[in-house]
Amino acid sequence: MLRGASNLLRLCSQHGLRQCSETNAPRMVGATAIRSYSDHVVPERLTSLQHDEDPNFFDMVEYFFHRGWQVLEDKLVDEMKGKMPVEEKRKKVKGILGIIQPCHHVLEISFPLKRDTGDYEMIVGYRAQHSQHRTPCKGGIRYSLDVCTDEVKALSALMTYKCACVDVPFGGAKAGVKINPKEYSEHELEKITRRFTIELAKKGFIGPGVDVPAPDMGTGEREMSWIADTYANTIGHLDINAHACVTGKPINQGGIHGRVSATGRGIFHGIDNFINEASYMSMINTTPGWGGKTFILQGLGNVGLHTMRYLHRAGARCIGIKEYDCSIFNPNGMDPRELEDYKLNNNTIKGFPGAEEYAGEDVMFEECDILVPAAVEKVIRKSNAGKLKCKIIAEAANGPTTPAADKILIDRNILVIPDLYINAGDRKSVV
Repeated sequence: MLRGASNLLRLCSQHGLRQCSETNAPRMVGATAIRSYSDHVVPERLTSLQHDEDPNFFDMVEYFFHRGWQVLEDKLVDEMKGKMPVEEKRKKVKGILGIIQPCHHVLEISFPLKRDTGDYEMIVGYRAQHSQHRTPCKGGIRYSLDVCTDEVKALSALMTYKCACVDVPFGGAKAGVKINPKEYSEHELEKITRRFTIELAKKGFIGPGVDVPAPDMGTGEREMSWIADTYANTIGHLDINAHACVTGKPINQGGIHGRVSATGRGIFHGIDNFINEASYMSMINTTPGWGGKTFILQGLGNVGLHTMRYLHRAGARCIGIKEYDCSIFNPNGMDPRELEDYKLNNNTIKGFPGAEEYAGEDVMFEECDILVPAAVEKVIRKSNAGKLKCKIIAEAANGPTTPAADKILIDRNILVIPDLYINAGDRKSVV
């Protein structure tokens, strides 16, 4: 049954079980085709999501899952090998899809922290394992005040589907600690990270071949090295592969070259596959190739920065960037190296001399060829999808588009390259 689930999940992802319901590859209306849908019914509790401004994140992922189910069920029944009757095949397909949908394990952890000031504080963390159809489970650890059960469940589900989409043999997982890392000293962050690792290990939620975390928003090589060291010197002290309990480590501690830029490089290649295809570009009334193309980034973290580098190198021009504290704009383009150096020195892009601080409503609404949401979920919503003036959206973030916004983008003939495909680049980097 698990092998069947694994194969079916891979087929689902490759044929469209992504955040995509109206077309097989990118979401667009340019080449509408007649498509049959199965009689599968989206659960009533999810039907309002196609109109909601701010849906629950995991509900949003489940809604897209059920829309994918409707699109794919008949096709999966037809493709299933074997001599069993069609009705038996259908029952098996329905059963396996039902197994794939829910999040299998969710762990919530609370532990005390003594701050450097002598004050005490309770820290809350989560780890969700969406699917163990293939092991180990794989997914990052983020430090953010937005972390909650719903978020880690949704992100772990997306990890399952992304791994299947690029045929990497992992199940999906995700973890988060509900803190703002900027408000803690390095010493405090180390204590939080090491204690969180111990708590995960005690419950079997970390380990080589079992559950392998990675960096995410608010974490990096430093945190991964603390996790590896803690695991290797405690529960994994007899395991020669103990340091394989986590990826994204520093190179001198078992990390691999290219891991840091892997997602950004994947974003570039994902866009490249479409932008050089004349048939796709003609559907959105633009020319193929990178020459003269402009793009706007929402978020300049690790993914956004490396995406900017690769797109700039290909010949595109970054004209705008939206960050948490300000937005900047330069219609002539910005140099990624100069911007990176400035941000490293100032810990912000505010005041960058190579661009003006944006004073309009939202820099994402400026006219451009490519919009790259590269930060958090649900940034493209029903209320702003109609204001976007881009021709392509490359979903570098996880779940940046709500179902209601998705429908608006389809109607407006905007090419949406889904996160399930385009930001799965770093999964390949850990195989």
